[in-house]
Amino acid sequence: MRQARPSTIGGTSDGNRLTLYTDGDEAFAVAYEAITRAQRRVWLEMYILEPDEVGRLAVEALAEAARRGCDVILLFDRFGSSRLRARHAAPIRRAGGRVALYNPLFPWRKSGRKIAPFSHRDHRKILIVDDVGFTGGRNISAAYGGPGPESFYDITLRLEGPCVRDLASVFLDALYSATRDVPRLPEPTLPFSDGVFVDVLELNARAQEHDLDRGIYALLTQAQRHCYIATPYFIPPDWFQRALLEAMRRGVTVSILTAGRSDVPHARLAGRHLYGPLLAAGVRIFEMRHPILHAKYLTIDGRHCIISSYNVDQFGGKHNLEVGVAVRDPTLTLALEAEFSARLADSDEVTLAAWRQRPWYTRLVGWLLYQLARL
Repeated sequence: MRQARPSTIGGTSDGNRLTLYTDGDEAFAVAYEAITRAQRRVWLEMYILEPDEVGRLAVEALAEAARRGCDVILLFDRFGSSRLRARHAAPIRRAGGRVALYNPLFPWRKSGRKIAPFSHRDHRKILIVDDVGFTGGRNISAAYGGPGPESFYDITLRLEGPCVRDLASVFLDALYSATRDVPRLPEPTLPFSDGVFVDVLELNARAQEHDLDRGIYALLTQAQRHCYIATPYFIPPDWFQRALLEAMRRGVTVSILTAGRSDVPHARLAGRHLYGPLLAAGVRIFEMRHPILHAKYLTIDGRHCIISSYNVDQFGGKHNLEVGVAVRDPTLTLALEAEFSARLADSDEVTLAAWRQRPWYTRLVGWLLYQLARL
């Protein structure tokens, strides 16, 4: 039976179990194994799904689940997955699954509704398999895991417990926008007695949904000792910069890990334009050399963290669908902080003196690109 748009999107729950995967091969293996065991549903929402070795495995796994009678839905962004054609997703349709495009350019030729300007994109990464969920920043591509070395460093979070229903509601909200027709939410699952508190947060500026921004800001204002931030495209909105500077004034140690090598070089140059005031305030900024940073997470005081698809960038905040998982759990947070520290070995710290010595033409290009990034 079908229903209208979910009345609640995201949510807060206790009693959840979470597993962090930092290796792409392992993350894909665990996710695909879950799909092969699915009995009721496999819902996948993805920004980039490449028709390469890894993407073809995903399509085959979804098609096989549909043949077993599972409710299978693939929702992907038309711009991000520009190389994924109808023939690549055809096995899912032939098996009885559904394929939908988010905000296509030509809806009369594609499976999806034209709902907003081209700049409005679905940047989420969500997989719901029965009562298990996956999210994070990892796209489905050989660049993120599979044959050969990984080009990108990213993380994936596996979720069990009541929070999976909250994550499913975020997926269904995007599906409703794309198709105006969605399945019912999964039934609530019982909490684990040893589980943790999770808040599933969405971002959709077009629908005036800013829970993820508010959740990030709230954590930054609560920081007392230290804050670690990993973001590949460091072009943060003004409120984020102000929150970091306020944290520094309270005596909080703030460290930022961003991309040195980048798949979007102009974003790196635009982000460097903002380093000065932060470095002058004492924020430490590191640029990761290899592999290319693509993970997005924030940790506070070894107790709280947020893992998301959101780069906390000005463009994403204005135009993208994003999803984040805020967690109150020292175990997961300390694991992320250990990851952060380990990645500093492959990074270069940017000093205020070096930043001030940039050539004039580099400064000019950075300023111009930053102005474009704010549009």
